[in-house]
Amino acid sequence: MKEEIKPEELPSKSDFIKWWNSVLSIAEIIDRRYPVKGTFVWLPYGLKIMKNLVKEWEKLFEENGIQEVYFPLFVPLEFAKKNEEWFEGFKEDLYLAHPYTNENEKYVIRPTGEPAMYPIFALWIKEGKLPIKIFQTVSSFRHEGKTTHSMIRDREITFWYEIHTAHRTKEEAEEEFNKHLKINDEIWEKILCIKPIKAEKPKYLVFPGAEGAIEYYTILPDGRLLENGSVNNLGQAYAKKFDLYWIDEKGEKHYCWQICTGNGARYLVAAFSIHSDERGLIIPPKIAPIQVIIIPIFKKENREKILNEAKKIKDVLINHQIKAEIDEREEITPGEKFFIWEIKGVPIRIEIGEEEVNKNFYTIFRRDKKERYKIEKEKVVGFVKNLLEIEIPKYLFENSIKFMQEKIQFANNIDETMEIIKNGKVAKVNWCGSKKCYEDISLIEKGIEAIGFLLEQKEGKCIICGSKTNRLTLIGRVY
Repeated sequence: MKEEIKPEELPSKSDFIKWWNSVLSIAEIIDRRYPVKGTFVWLPYGLKIMKNLVKEWEKLFEENGIQEVYFPLFVPLEFAKKNEEWFEGFKEDLYLAHPYTNENEKYVIRPTGEPAMYPIFALWIKEGKLPIKIFQTVSSFRHEGKTTHSMIRDREITFWYEIHTAHRTKEEAEEEFNKHLKINDEIWEKILCIKPIKAEKPKYLVFPGAEGAIEYYTILPDGRLLENGSVNNLGQAYAKKFDLYWIDEKGEKHYCWQICTGNGARYLVAAFSIHSDERGLIIPPKIAPIQVIIIPIFKKENREKILNEAKKIKDVLINHQIKAEIDEREEITPGEKFFIWEIKGVPIRIEIGEEEVNKNFYTIFRRDKKERYKIEKEKVVGFVKNLLEIEIPKYLFENSIKFMQEKIQFANNIDETMEIIKNGKVAKVNWCGSKKCYEDISLIEKGIEAIGFLLEQKEGKCIICGSKTNRLTLIGRVY
């Protein structure tokens, strides 16, 4: 009898980056060995998870009248320079490209959508195409700082969606802004099963001339904050830079009002890091490539009987739109298979052996709670559907709230704040929101920031200047 292979142990999540790199590799999400800093290779299993998420957001966008487009990777340099303030603040992060034989013909490799899209928006608006509501899912390229971490901070930001809209009136744009917030909330809560943190950016942190923005944040297991998407009311700031205007019936010129929203693979950073545990990933059911893995446990003499039973339940599950697969491999033991599929985060495992076949039940293992159940065969489909559609999402969502609450602690002064951060948490504090107080927070220690105004309020005194305020922020280390 073959001796069971001892599985590779994952590092503890307390050493988050080491755990993160290991689980991405062992679960076959990505290959980090591509020899360009800040890039990686998507492996088949990881790519399926990512594409499942993309399908979900594409469906939501289309249902809300936002249509998909694709803009070129190369952006004319003169387009990038149209917004001078943006270009001056961003140019050190840009990648330039030119033909091998002509260094004078220069392009910017897509850093974000605006410089490529808005000159074309100007043409569409002159053709009477308002409102414009479009999105694309692409890679963006930015020369991030010295430290990169796969999917957390990359130089090729893969599977990045960006929604860009243009409207005749401020009111229409504000309505679209609120719609984008609801879309984001649905992605977070219904698909990823996470309650994120939302923060309103102060005016001095939004795009120059913009009306405002809401940013989404998550806290990672090491207590660092990760900015994870934003909804931006650009006002007329970009419209005035790119001549996005329309002419009314009186011949008067009006600049458009714009909204832009973006996020991408960082969603998976939150889902993987918040839901998962020391045993590996836990994938939310809606984006899991395999929702149920069936493990037949057989000996030579009962192999065909057990495999036939496994195939039977697989077909039944697939007929009920449940993504099920069988692990038929004979070169590894059932124990090894359990380990492999737990690391990969498959929500449900069905174990079928001699006892299950003879006694008319299946053993069901639930990855999130790590619980086993013996369920009669005729009740399995209903039980599995209830787990996938209700019980597991509910459990993951409630756990995400608990996780965030445990990572946030209120502080009354800077000393308390620093002690909280030192202990791998995030400090919630009163803050007046002035630019000086914001800058003073970032001077406390390198890498520490305030994220903007939380949407909740509490009477108190600003942690920096001591002025009375009911506004709150989170202060912590950021990625």
